[in-house]
Amino acid sequence: MVKFITQEIGSLRKPEYLSTKFHRLSDRERSEIAAKAAKEMIKRFEGIGIDNLGIAGEMYRWEMYEHLAKYVEGIKFYGHVRSFDNRYYLKGSVTSGLTLKESPHSEEFEFVLNNTNLDVKVPITGPYTMMDWSFNDHYEKREDLAMAFARVINVEIHNLKKIWQRSGRSGLLQIQIDEPAGTTHKNESQILIDSVNESIKGISDCEFTIHVCYTSGYPDFFKSVPELKLHGLNLEFANRDTDSLGISDDARKGYTYLRNYVEALETADQRMFMGLGVIDVHRDFVEPPELIRDRILYANRIIGDPGLLRVNPDCGLRTRSIEVSFQKLENMVNGVKLAEDQIK
Repeated sequence: MVKFITQEIGSLRKPEYLSTKFHRLSDRERSEIAAKAAKEMIKRFEGIGIDNLGIAGEMYRWEMYEHLAKYVEGIKFYGHVRSFDNRYYLKGSVTSGLTLKESPHSEEFEFVLNNTNLDVKVPITGPYTMMDWSFNDHYEKREDLAMAFARVINVEIHNLKKIWQRSGRSGLLQIQIDEPAGTTHKNESQILIDSVNESIKGISDCEFTIHVCYTSGYPDFFKSVPELKLHGLNLEFANRDTDSLGISDDARKGYTYLRNYVEALETADQRMFMGLGVIDVHRDFVEPPELIRDRILYANRIIGDPGLLRVNPDCGLRTRSIEVSFQKLENMVNGVKLAEDQIK
Protein backbone atom coordinates (compact mmCIF):
# COMPACT_ATOMS: atom_id res chain seq x y z
CA MET A 1 0.00 0.00 0.00
CA VAL A 2 1.22 3.51 -0.86
CA LYS A 3 1.95 5.76 2.13
CA PHE A 4 2.83 9.44 1.68
CA ILE A 5 4.61 11.23 4.50
CA THR A 6 2.76 14.40 5.57
CA GLN A 7 4.90 17.23 6.85
CA GLU A 8 4.70 20.78 8.12
CA ILE A 9 7.67 22.74 6.83
CA GLY A 10 7.68 26.19 8.38
CA SER A 11 6.43 28.68 10.91
CA LEU A 12 2.97 29.01 12.41
CA ARG A 13 1.39 32.10 13.91
CA LYS A 14 2.32 32.49 17.55
CA PRO A 15 -0.42 32.73 20.19
CA GLU A 16 -1.05 36.33 21.23
CA TYR A 17 0.30 35.70 24.72
CA LEU A 18 3.68 35.08 23.06
CA SER A 19 3.65 37.31 19.98
CA THR A 20 2.56 40.50 21.74
CA LYS A 21 5.28 40.20 24.40
CA PHE A 22 8.07 38.46 22.50
CA HIS A 23 10.57 41.33 22.48
CA ARG A 24 9.71 42.57 25.97
CA LEU A 25 10.41 39.28 27.73
CA SER A 26 13.65 38.29 29.39
CA ASP A 27 15.40 35.27 27.87
CA ARG A 28 14.12 33.05 30.67
CA GLU A 29 10.54 34.32 30.38
CA ARG A 30 10.60 33.97 26.59
CA SER A 31 11.88 30.42 26.87
CA GLU A 32 9.11 29.45 29.29
CA ILE A 33 6.33 30.98 27.22
CA ALA A 34 7.71 29.61 23.94
CA ALA A 35 7.75 26.16 25.53
CA LYS A 36 4.09 26.54 26.48
CA ALA A 37 3.19 27.57 22.93
CA ALA A 38 5.22 24.74 21.42
CA LYS A 39 3.43 22.20 23.62
CA GLU A 40 0.08 23.52 22.40
CA MET A 41 1.18 23.22 18.78
CA ILE A 42 2.53 19.70 19.31
CA LYS A 43 -0.81 18.61 20.77
CA ARG A 44 -2.61 20.00 17.74
CA PHE A 45 -0.21 18.31 15.31
CA GLU A 46 -0.65 14.99 17.06
CA GLY A 47 -4.42 15.45 17.04
CA ILE A 48 -4.68 15.79 13.24
CA GLY A 49 -2.41 12.83 12.56
CA ILE A 50 0.45 14.54 10.71
CA ASP A 51 3.66 12.51 10.33
CA ASN A 52 6.29 15.24 10.66
CA LEU A 53 5.65 18.41 12.66
CA GLY A 54 8.70 20.37 11.59
CA ILE A 55 9.85 22.08 14.77
CA ALA A 56 6.35 22.72 16.20
CA GLY A 57 5.79 25.94 14.28
CA GLU A 58 8.99 27.74 15.34
CA MET A 59 7.61 29.18 18.57
CA TYR A 60 11.13 30.03 19.78
CA ARG A 61 11.90 32.24 16.77
CA TRP A 62 10.69 35.71 15.85
CA GLU A 63 11.91 35.71 12.25
CA MET A 64 14.08 33.41 10.17
CA TYR A 65 16.94 35.80 9.38
CA GLU A 66 17.21 37.55 12.73
CA HIS A 67 17.04 34.31 14.70
CA LEU A 68 20.25 32.97 13.19
CA ALA A 69 22.06 36.29 12.73
CA LYS A 70 21.84 37.21 16.43
CA TYR A 71 23.96 34.16 17.29
CA VAL A 72 26.73 34.96 14.81
CA GLU A 73 29.87 36.87 15.74
CA GLY A 74 30.83 39.45 13.09
CA ILE A 75 27.34 40.95 12.54
CA LYS A 76 26.21 44.36 13.77
CA PHE A 77 22.58 45.49 13.81
CA TYR A 78 21.66 49.08 13.02
CA GLY A 79 17.87 48.89 12.89
CA HIS A 80 14.74 47.11 11.75
CA VAL A 81 13.40 46.49 8.26
CA ARG A 82 9.93 45.32 7.28
CA SER A 83 9.32 41.79 6.03
CA PHE A 84 6.61 40.87 3.52
CA ASP A 85 3.84 40.38 6.09
CA ASN A 86 4.32 43.73 7.85
CA ARG A 87 6.50 42.39 10.62
CA TYR A 88 9.85 43.93 11.40
CA TYR A 89 13.18 42.24 11.97
CA LEU A 90 16.75 43.31 12.61
CA LYS A 91 18.88 43.38 9.48
CA GLY A 92 22.57 42.86 10.07
CA SER A 93 25.74 44.26 8.58
CA VAL A 94 28.67 41.85 8.31
CA THR A 95 31.66 43.78 9.64
CA SER A 96 34.20 41.01 10.34
CA GLY A 97 34.76 37.30 9.86
CA LEU A 98 31.80 35.14 10.85
CA THR A 99 31.81 32.57 13.66
CA LEU A 100 28.98 30.95 15.62
CA LYS A 101 28.78 32.26 19.19
CA GLU A 102 26.34 29.62 20.44
CA SER A 103 23.69 27.32 19.02
CA PRO A 104 20.52 29.16 17.88
CA HIS A 105 18.38 26.02 17.56
CA SER A 106 19.47 23.61 20.30
CA GLU A 107 17.04 24.65 23.03
CA GLU A 108 14.07 24.50 20.67
CA PHE A 109 15.19 21.19 19.15
CA GLU A 110 15.73 19.49 22.49
CA PHE A 111 12.39 20.68 23.82
CA VAL A 112 10.45 19.36 20.84
CA LEU A 113 12.30 16.02 20.88
CA ASN A 114 11.44 15.62 24.55
CA ASN A 115 7.74 16.37 24.05
CA THR A 116 6.66 14.27 21.07
CA ASN A 117 7.31 10.94 19.41
CA LEU A 118 6.53 12.36 15.98
CA ASP A 119 9.29 12.89 13.45
CA VAL A 120 11.02 16.24 13.88
CA LYS A 121 12.72 18.33 11.21
CA VAL A 122 14.83 21.43 11.94
CA PRO A 123 14.54 24.32 9.46
CA ILE A 124 17.68 26.48 9.26
CA THR A 125 17.89 29.67 7.23
CA GLY A 126 20.26 28.90 4.37
CA PRO A 127 23.62 30.51 3.60
CA TYR A 128 22.53 32.13 0.35
CA THR A 129 19.54 33.82 1.98
CA MET A 130 21.62 34.94 4.96
CA MET A 131 24.11 36.45 2.52
CA ASP A 132 21.48 38.11 0.34
CA TRP A 133 19.61 39.63 3.28
CA SER A 134 22.74 41.02 5.00
CA PHE A 135 24.72 44.15 4.35
CA ASN A 136 28.29 43.19 3.46
CA ASP A 137 30.98 45.45 4.90
CA HIS A 138 33.74 42.87 5.15
CA TYR A 139 33.93 40.18 2.46
CA GLU A 140 35.18 41.03 -1.02
CA LYS A 141 32.53 39.07 -2.92
CA ARG A 142 29.00 37.94 -2.33
CA GLU A 143 30.07 34.33 -2.79
CA ASP A 144 32.69 34.75 -0.06
CA LEU A 145 30.01 35.92 2.35
CA ALA A 146 27.68 33.06 1.37
CA MET A 147 30.44 30.52 2.00
CA ALA A 148 31.20 32.11 5.38
CA PHE A 149 27.56 31.70 6.40
CA ALA A 150 27.70 28.13 5.09
CA ARG A 151 30.56 27.30 7.44
CA VAL A 152 28.62 28.79 10.36
CA ILE A 153 25.60 26.65 9.49
CA ASN A 154 27.82 23.58 9.17
CA VAL A 155 28.94 24.07 12.78
CA GLU A 156 25.32 24.41 13.89
CA ILE A 157 24.28 21.20 12.15
CA HIS A 158 27.08 19.40 14.00
CA ASN A 159 25.63 20.81 17.25
CA LEU A 160 22.18 19.48 16.38
CA LYS A 161 23.56 16.10 15.39
CA LYS A 162 25.05 15.68 18.87
CA ILE A 163 21.63 16.37 20.40
CA TRP A 164 20.04 13.88 18.01
CA GLN A 165 22.54 11.19 18.94
CA ARG A 166 22.01 11.79 22.67
CA SER A 167 18.24 11.53 22.22
CA GLY A 168 18.44 7.87 21.25
CA ARG A 169 16.06 8.42 18.35
CA SER A 170 16.27 6.04 15.43
CA GLY A 171 16.55 7.17 11.81
CA LEU A 172 18.25 10.22 10.38
CA LEU A 173 18.47 13.74 11.72
CA GLN A 174 16.31 15.83 9.37
CA ILE A 175 17.58 19.28 8.39
CA GLN A 176 15.72 21.65 6.05
CA ILE A 177 17.79 24.45 4.50
CA ASP A 178 15.42 27.40 3.95
CA GLU A 179 16.38 29.49 0.92
CA PRO A 180 13.58 31.95 0.11
CA ALA A 181 16.14 34.17 -1.66
CA GLY A 182 17.56 31.24 -3.57
CA THR A 183 15.90 32.00 -6.90
CA THR A 184 15.83 35.80 -6.78
CA HIS A 185 19.08 36.29 -8.73
CA LYS A 186 19.22 33.95 -11.71
CA ASN A 187 22.88 34.67 -12.38
CA GLU A 188 23.86 33.46 -8.89
CA SER A 189 22.65 29.87 -9.03
CA GLN A 190 26.21 28.60 -8.58
CA ILE A 191 26.55 30.59 -5.35
CA LEU A 192 23.37 28.94 -4.08
CA ILE A 193 24.64 25.48 -5.04
CA ASP A 194 28.11 25.90 -3.62
CA SER A 195 27.02 27.49 -0.35
CA VAL A 196 24.26 24.95 0.34
CA ASN A 197 26.66 22.10 -0.38
CA GLU A 198 29.30 23.68 1.86
CA SER A 199 26.79 24.01 4.73
CA ILE A 200 26.27 20.23 4.83
CA LYS A 201 29.76 19.16 3.80
CA GLY A 202 31.25 16.28 5.77
CA ILE A 203 28.06 15.53 7.72
CA SER A 204 26.69 12.00 7.41
CA ASP A 205 23.62 10.19 8.77
CA CYS A 206 21.35 13.15 8.09
CA GLU A 207 18.50 13.82 5.68
CA PHE A 208 19.01 17.18 4.00
CA THR A 209 16.30 19.07 2.12
CA ILE A 210 15.93 22.55 0.71
CA HIS A 211 12.85 24.78 0.82
CA VAL A 212 12.41 27.42 -1.88
CA CYS A 213 9.14 29.28 -2.36
CA TYR A 214 7.30 31.75 -4.59
CA THR A 215 9.38 32.00 -7.70
CA SER A 216 8.82 32.18 -11.43
CA GLY A 217 12.20 30.55 -11.87
CA TYR A 218 11.47 26.86 -11.22
CA PRO A 219 12.80 25.73 -14.64
CA ASP A 220 16.16 27.39 -13.88
CA PHE A 221 16.14 26.17 -10.28
CA PHE A 222 15.57 22.57 -11.34
CA LYS A 223 18.63 22.80 -13.59
CA SER A 224 20.62 23.25 -10.38
CA VAL A 225 19.19 20.17 -8.73
CA PRO A 226 21.76 17.64 -10.04
CA GLU A 227 24.57 19.59 -8.34
CA LEU A 228 22.89 19.87 -4.94
CA LYS A 229 23.98 17.21 -2.45
CA LEU A 230 20.52 16.87 -0.97
CA HIS A 231 17.93 14.17 -0.36
CA GLY A 232 14.79 16.16 -1.09
CA LEU A 233 13.07 19.39 -2.14
CA ASN A 234 10.16 20.98 -0.25
CA LEU A 235 8.51 23.35 -2.71
CA GLU A 236 5.51 25.56 -3.35
CA PHE A 237 2.92 24.74 -6.03
CA ALA A 238 -0.60 25.34 -4.66
CA ASN A 239 -0.27 29.15 -4.74
CA ARG A 240 -0.11 29.05 -8.56
CA ASP A 241 -2.78 26.36 -9.01
CA THR A 242 -6.55 26.51 -9.61
CA ASP A 243 -9.21 25.47 -7.10
CA SER A 244 -10.90 23.20 -9.64
CA LEU A 245 -11.08 19.47 -9.09
CA GLY A 246 -9.51 17.13 -11.61
CA ILE A 247 -6.13 15.90 -12.78
CA SER A 248 -5.97 17.57 -16.20
CA ASP A 249 -3.21 20.03 -17.11
CA ASP A 250 -5.76 22.87 -17.10
CA ALA A 251 -7.01 22.04 -13.63
CA ARG A 252 -3.54 21.44 -12.22
CA LYS A 253 -1.61 24.18 -14.02
CA GLY A 254 0.33 24.99 -10.84
CA TYR A 255 2.07 21.63 -10.96
CA THR A 256 3.24 21.47 -14.57
CA TYR A 257 6.77 22.51 -13.51
CA LEU A 258 7.12 19.03 -12.04
CA ARG A 259 8.13 17.93 -15.52
CA ASN A 260 11.28 20.05 -15.11
CA TYR A 261 11.95 18.25 -11.83
CA VAL A 262 11.61 14.84 -13.50
CA GLU A 263 14.04 15.94 -16.23
CA ALA A 264 16.52 17.09 -13.59
CA LEU A 265 16.44 13.73 -11.84
CA GLU A 266 17.67 12.03 -15.01
CA THR A 267 21.15 13.52 -14.50
CA ALA A 268 21.21 13.71 -10.68
CA ASP A 269 23.40 11.39 -8.62
CA GLN A 270 20.47 10.58 -6.36
CA ARG A 271 16.73 10.70 -6.82
CA MET A 272 15.68 13.57 -4.57
CA PHE A 273 12.13 13.26 -3.27
CA MET A 274 9.62 16.06 -3.81
CA GLY A 275 7.90 17.64 -0.82
CA LEU A 276 4.78 18.73 -2.70
CA GLY A 277 3.11 21.98 -1.65
CA VAL A 278 -0.66 21.34 -1.70
CA ILE A 279 -1.85 24.14 0.63
CA ASP A 280 -1.82 27.84 -0.29
CA VAL A 281 -0.60 29.63 2.82
CA HIS A 282 -1.63 33.09 1.59
CA ARG A 283 -5.41 32.52 1.70
CA ASP A 284 -7.95 31.57 4.33
CA PHE A 285 -9.59 29.27 1.78
CA VAL A 286 -9.47 25.80 3.32
CA GLU A 287 -8.68 23.37 0.53
CA PRO A 288 -11.12 20.44 0.54
CA PRO A 289 -9.53 16.98 0.82
CA GLU A 290 -10.69 16.17 -2.72
CA LEU A 291 -8.68 19.06 -4.16
CA ILE A 292 -5.58 17.98 -2.26
CA ARG A 293 -6.16 14.42 -3.49
CA ASP A 294 -6.23 15.58 -7.10
CA ARG A 295 -3.05 17.63 -6.71
CA ILE A 296 -1.27 14.56 -5.37
CA LEU A 297 -2.67 12.27 -8.07
CA TYR A 298 -1.58 14.67 -10.80
CA ALA A 299 1.92 14.98 -9.33
CA ASN A 300 2.21 11.23 -8.95
CA ARG A 301 1.23 10.72 -12.58
CA ILE A 302 4.04 13.02 -13.73
CA ILE A 303 6.68 11.72 -11.32
CA GLY A 304 5.72 8.08 -11.75
CA ASP A 305 7.11 6.97 -8.39
CA PRO A 306 5.07 7.40 -5.18
CA GLY A 307 8.27 6.83 -3.21
CA LEU A 308 9.49 10.23 -4.39
CA LEU A 309 6.50 12.15 -3.00
CA ARG A 310 5.88 13.76 0.37
CA VAL A 311 3.07 16.23 1.06
CA ASN A 312 3.25 19.61 2.79
CA PRO A 313 1.96 23.20 2.74
CA ASP A 314 3.60 25.59 0.27
CA CYS A 315 5.46 27.37 3.05
CA GLY A 316 5.03 28.38 6.68
CA LEU A 317 1.48 29.23 7.74
CA ARG A 318 2.30 32.19 10.00
CA THR A 319 0.16 34.62 7.98
CA ARG A 320 -2.96 32.59 8.75
CA SER A 321 -4.73 32.19 12.10
CA ILE A 322 -3.93 29.11 14.15
CA GLU A 323 -7.45 27.77 13.61
CA VAL A 324 -7.34 28.18 9.83
CA SER A 325 -3.84 26.71 9.70
CA PHE A 326 -4.87 23.52 11.42
CA GLN A 327 -8.07 23.21 9.39
CA LYS A 328 -5.88 23.34 6.30
CA LEU A 329 -3.39 20.84 7.72
CA GLU A 330 -6.14 18.44 8.81
CA ASN A 331 -7.65 18.53 5.32
CA MET A 332 -4.18 17.91 3.93
CA VAL A 333 -3.88 14.74 5.99
CA ASN A 334 -7.36 13.63 4.88
CA GLY A 335 -6.61 14.45 1.24
CA VAL A 336 -3.49 12.29 1.39
CA LYS A 337 -5.59 9.37 2.62
CA LEU A 338 -7.95 9.80 -0.36
CA ALA A 339 -5.00 9.81 -2.75
CA GLU A 340 -3.44 6.75 -1.14
CA ASP A 341 -6.71 4.84 -1.63
CA GLN A 342 -6.56 5.48 -5.39
CA ILE A 343 -2.90 4.67 -6.01
CA LYS A 344 -2.03 0.99 -6.26
